[in-house]
Amino acid sequence: MAEERKLEEKMSEVTKILIAFVLVMITGGVIIATSGVSKDQQASNAVLTHYSNMSRMAGIQCPIAILKHTGEKPYVRFGNADSDKETYITLTYKGDEKFTTASCTIDRLGKVTKVVVDGKDMDN
Repeated sequence: MAEERKLEEKMSEVTKILIAFVLVMITGGVIIATSGVSKDQQASNAVLTHYSNMSRMAGIQCPIAILKHTGEKPYVRFGNADSDKETYITLTYKGDEKFTTASCTIDRLGKVTKVVVDGKDMDN
């Protein structure tokens, strides 16, 4: 009899622990489900991510394009990037020897669309 009683007490404790675990999991699921990101926040995050990706691509592509047209690798980027944050970004660089200033524009796909060296448009 004593063994049966201990077994029932242990089963009761295990049952309580399981019920508590299930309740904690349900509570966590409800909290996660109700704290989602709104559609406006998702759109804003998408624009920022796209702009960041365009900036990164421009930082790689533009020095290569300017080097191709001038023979000098631009090292110093200055000023703020000109962009509509959706379709293009233009970066401006200073040169040391072969050019004074150069700007480069890329489109949303990372293609160089325009290079201007010392005020003159270069053919791509």
